[in-house]
Amino acid sequence: MSTTPANEPATLRDVAEAAGVSIASASRALAGRGDLSRETRARVVAAAERLGYERAGGGRGRPTTLDPRLIEFVLGSFDDAWTDAMTRGAREAAFAAGFDLVLTLERPDPTADWPTRVATRRPSGVIIGIITPTARQLAELQGLRIPVVLLDPRSDPGGALPSVGTTDWQGGYDAGVHLSRAYERFAVVTGVPPYRFGRAREEGFRAALAEHRPDATVTRVNSEWSQAPLTEALVRPFATDTSPVGVFACNDEMALAVYRVAFMLGRKIPDEIGVVGFNNEARAAAASPPLSSVSQPLTAMAARAVELVRELRYHDAPPYERVELATELIVRSSTRTAR
Repeated sequence: MSTTPANEPATLRDVAEAAGVSIASASRALAGRGDLSRETRARVVAAAERLGYERAGGGRGRPTTLDPRLIEFVLGSFDDAWTDAMTRGAREAAFAAGFDLVLTLERPDPTADWPTRVATRRPSGVIIGIITPTARQLAELQGLRIPVVLLDPRSDPGGALPSVGTTDWQGGYDAGVHLSRAYERFAVVTGVPPYRFGRAREEGFRAALAEHRPDATVTRVNSEWSQAPLTEALVRPFATDTSPVGVFACNDEMALAVYRVAFMLGRKIPDEIGVVGFNNEARAAAASPPLSSVSQPLTAMAARAVELVRELRYHDAPPYERVELATELIVRSSTRTAR
């Protein structure tokens, strides 16, 4: 039990005692660092909130009495499976923690810039999904003294902001190992622009083939991240060489475009074209044949971003680290069994 007089601010020791942990563990929990359980982190953060703990110097957070208990979730769109899953995860985590969640759309109109709208509401923190703020937008957000967390950013924040993502490289590697067991020729379909996560997935895929099929041919095909039209560049590799090929697409949208190519060319999946996607959207399991795909824990990623916002409210220098949650390869009948 803390003995801090009512007229004195709570210290980190008080928080640690209230949560039943060491001072070092309390510091790591509030900073989002260290190998601590989710329950321990939640207990420390709850104790800090209850005691009104504020780190010396004011920090990035604002006094609890001014906290509207509001988290702003900024996205570029709200009309796809990725944003649906992320929004659900953020909403459930925010509500469980006693926060309201506001969804904010990034608009092309500079007069309706989302940081201005955020500044008007002055939320407890901001989660930015996929998009990476410009230098001007970041400066405006930092001036508000509220935590900002990037969720699966398109580019590497380079230590400028904390971020939450998934093990993209490992997911690509697992797809490569799986395909290497049943095919001898390979293709990788990646999106343009070459976002950070796309590059990591392709690098993991190529690393697996270099290890398991060092003499294999790998064809790189560029496509679009969304809608993925049947362009000549997408069709050509499968039309000019009819030998069996294992294909890794950097998202399910592009993987299903390969399905359309196979249908158009009369090629059989998985005997002639084996396909692995990434994201494991609901339509992956509903495809014919069901699509093998690397699953991302999207709702858990969004929930972790909410937790980071809570933790970073109490610190001057939040940990500018990337938090990664593990992917899992879901094998279905779009790929052959190992030879």
